[in-house]
Parts: sequence; C-alpha cells; structure tokens
Amino acid sequence: MSTQPNQSSDKTGNLAPSFSEAEVAKARQWFQKGQELASKKNYDYAIESYINGLNFWPEAVEEGHKPCRAAALFRGTKKPSLSDRIRLKTSSRDPKKAMLAAEALLAKEPGNVGYMELVFRNAFKAGYPKTFMWIGELLSEAAEHEVKSNAERFALMGKTYEEFSSQVEQSDPAAAIVALERAVRALTCLQSLKSQDLAISTQLRDVAGKLTILKGKYGTAESFRESVQDSESQRELHDRDRLFQSEQRVDQLIVQARQRYEADPKDRNAINALVTALCKRENEAFENEAIAILNKAFEETDEYRYKMQADDVRMAQFRRKARQLQATGDVQAVRQVLRDQLRFELQSYKERIAQYPTDMRLRYQFGLRLFKAGRYDDAIPVLQEARSDPKTRVQCNLYIGRCFFEKGYHAQAIETFTEALRAHETPDDDLGKNVLYRLGLAYEADGQTEEALKSYGQLIQWDYNYRNGEVRKRLDALKTRDKT
Repeated sequence: MSTQPNQSSDKTGNLAPSFSEAEVAKARQWFQKGQELASKKNYDYAIESYINGLNFWPEAVEEGHKPCRAAALFRGTKKPSLSDRIRLKTSSRDPKKAMLAAEALLAKEPGNVGYMELVFRNAFKAGYPKTFMWIGELLSEAAEHEVKSNAERFALMGKTYEEFSSQVEQSDPAAAIVALERAVRALTCLQSLKSQDLAISTQLRDVAGKLTILKGKYGTAESFRESVQDSESQRELHDRDRLFQSEQRVDQLIVQARQRYEADPKDRNAINALVTALCKRENEAFENEAIAILNKAFEETDEYRYKMQADDVRMAQFRRKARQLQATGDVQAVRQVLRDQLRFELQSYKERIAQYPTDMRLRYQFGLRLFKAGRYDDAIPVLQEARSDPKTRVQCNLYIGRCFFEKGYHAQAIETFTEALRAHETPDDDLGKNVLYRLGLAYEADGQTEEALKSYGQLIQWDYNYRNGEVRKRLDALKTRDKT
C-alpha cells in the first residue's frame, strides 16, 4: 500500500500507519460529539462529527467508521445534493481526503456501491489496512447483490486484494489469507460473468493456488480459521478452489466428502462439503442426492437455510433443462419447463418471505415471479413493500409500472416509470433504457404522442438499434401518424 507522512516502519520492515496521541485525542472528541448527536437522532451532524474525527485518525474502524455507518443507516437514504457533490471532492489527489469525501457521500446514501468502491480504492492508496479491510467486506457483499453485476468492480477487487495480500503477508499473514479469500471470491464472480475469458480463469487459478500455499505455510497459527496439516489436505483445498477439475479428481472429492459426512451426518461443514462436491458435475443424479441430504438436514434441525439451499439446486436444474431444450428447438417443451419452474419458484419464494419477512430482496424476487405469472394484483403490493430497500427500488418500480400498464392503468404506469428514472443514477445503462422504453410505451398507450416521441428519441440517441430496431420503428410510425 502507498505510504503517507504519518506512517512508521514496524519490526517486519513494512510500513504501518501511526497516529500521535494528540491526533487520537482530537479524533475521540469528535467521535464523542458524534455519539451524543446520534443519540438525539441528529444524524446529519453526527455523521459530520465522525468524518471530522476520522480526519485525525482515519484508521479508527471501531470508534469512527462503524458508528458513522450506523448513524447513516438510521438516517436513511437522502441522496447527496449537488452542493454536497461539489464540496466533497472524491477526485482529490490526496487519497485520505478522497476517502473521507467518499465516505461522507456514502453516509448520505448508504447503499451506493460506487461510493463504497471509492472508499475502498482510496483506503488502499492511503495505506490504511484496517479501513481497507472493513470497507472491503461491505463492498464485496454489496457488489454480489447488485441487480446488474459490475464486472469491472469484481476485477478491481480481485487485483487489489491480491496486491494487498502480498504487501502484508510477512507482517499480518492472517489478513493476507482473508484478502486472498476475498480475491478468489471476487474473481469467481467475475469468471461467472465472463465465462469465456480464459485470462480470468487463469488468474483465478493462480490466486487460488497462492491462497493454498499461504494457508499451508501459516496453517498452525491460532488466529487462522483453518489449518492445512499435510500435503494431501493442501491438494484437496487447492482442488476445491480450482475452476476446472478433472472428473477423476471430482470423484475423489465426492468420495472424501461422503466419508466425512457419513462419519458425522449432522456436521454442518461435512454437509456443505458433500453438497458442494455433488453439485460440481451438474449431473442430475448427484444433484438429487444433494437435495435429499439438504432436506434431511432441514427435517432434523429445522434450519430453513438447508431447505432454501435444496430449492436453489432444484431451480438450477430447471434453468439447465430449459437451456438444453432451447438448443433442440422444442418450443412447447421449453414452455412447459418454464411453467413448472415458475410454479416451483413461486412456492419457494413464498416460503422464504414467510421465514425472512424483513428481507426485501426476497420480497422483490417473489413479486417478480408474481408478475411473470400474470398475477398483477398480487404482485403490486408485494413490490410496493419491497421497494423500501434502496438496492431494489428502481427494479421494483419498473415491475410495478409494468403491472399498471398490463392492467390498463397508463397514468399510474407513467408516474411509476418516471419515479424509477429519477431514482436511477445511470439512466443510459440496460436498466435505465428498459425503464425509458416502458415509459414510452405507456405514453403511447395513453395517447401522449409528444412525450412518447421524446422517450423513444432519447433511447435511439443512446442505442440506435435498441430492441433490434423496434424503438426506431415505433418512432417512425408515430411521426408518420402525427403527420396524417
């Protein structure tokens, strides 16, 4: 990590940030003020106080960053104003200033993954390892749950975590291992988005190999979650992390995992290891065995996560079967599989929201499937509840608007699509274009030709051949009709 003036060399020779007693004392005064303001629900000034304190002690994760984040979550989302964005310069050449500016903006919009990434980038540049690892965990979780996955974000995390691990390996091997685990996690997500990119597959394999070696080297340290005791267990760990494995080696992993499971069928790690191994092949017989194991665990423990995991395997089977049938051109068979899949997923997500009633992402998924089933009256209230989560608000409004449109409530559809566009930060991405397209359809259906022309006109400026030229054709047809 790059160094700042307030860093000193530790006994390993690596540079670690240090702060004077005076700086820490000033920071704590601000943190105390922030705590008092937060207790009075004056969250805006509380956040400002925490940021002021972090300016003196930017590595204060427990006393500064975490309570600032808590105040932001209690405050709720109210996007930064234009004056906020001008005042808080995330492009500053000073990485500490840029980091704190991004964190101040993030506090106003806690779900903004872009601001999280800016804090992450600049914490790394500034040489603040504790802050880097703290925000990195938030970023990893948020990036994996973005509705539209960002490949560049996963690539950044993979590269940065790998570099960080190399820098702290000697001074903090435990942190180095966690960083490589996160790098593998990020690169796995990236590879799933770009499955044909062999360079990513190679990078993932290499980083997984580094992780195996590092765990093997420091496996006896008490602070590590796992230890690698011998060459065979090292090889097994390496194989689990590899993207491509020979069928023979997968068979060996299944045998080893099954032996552990049979020795203690109630051990969670043994259950998960066997299920993971059985699902590697994408073989229906093995997957059905995994489903049976998970359902048995659910019946014996009453832990719903096992049932949910079994249903996820079943959903993957439906998706694979639909893809295979599409390749044969059997349209009727594909439709039947999709109907069966939708019926199964409706039941599964209905169960999930009963188990986790406050998880708005699950509620969004249920509402989406209600929409696909044509159950618009049922879908609208579910999606209206789900849009309380900022992460899915735009998507919820998109499908609420589509429900209104299908029911012929064009004015309500227009208002909902317009609200979705106002809330969406990047209107020219795929989601934004879809919302604008639906808005144009609603204007057209409502007889508001001029507004429809504006919507379609904006779309072709962004993407001339959007929807294979359909928008362009609609635009031409409206213009022709308007002339006559």
